[in-house]
Amino acid sequence: MKKLKIFISSVQIEFASERAELASYFRKDPLLGTFFEPFIFEEVPANTHSPGKVYLSEVKDSDIYIGLLGASYGFEDELGVSPTEREYDQAKAEHLPRWIFIKDITGTERHPKEAALIRKIEQDVSRKKFSDVDLLKKE
Repeated sequence: MKKLKIFISSVQIEFASERAELASYFRKDPLLGTFFEPFIFEEVPANTHSPGKVYLSEVKDSDIYIGLLGASYGFEDELGVSPTEREYDQAKAEHLPRWIFIKDITGTERHPKEAALIRKIEQDVSRKKFSDVDLLKKE
């Protein structure tokens, strides 16, 4: 049986621990590990392809997209678009199920482009809020 590939997308620096814990959770849970294989970019070995091509190719090859959104918009390419937004747009174009989780950052201001990305996503799919990794795994 082929496992369903789950692409986990976020600003890597902001969500480093959540990404690692979520990937581990999918792999170590006896039931989830039977059916799902998570993908996080930091596990990709060095290669000769540009990061942009790698992550968009991985989205195309995925079955489910998980997006973690917080305060930071992250690195912007020459057009001013972050990898997270490009990944989301690719997942939408591929008609993937998109599971969106927005970190409750009370007291912290979101980057204006991150706030705009959240508003854009809210037009497409429902989303859940989370405050810590345990709640994220529960959701």
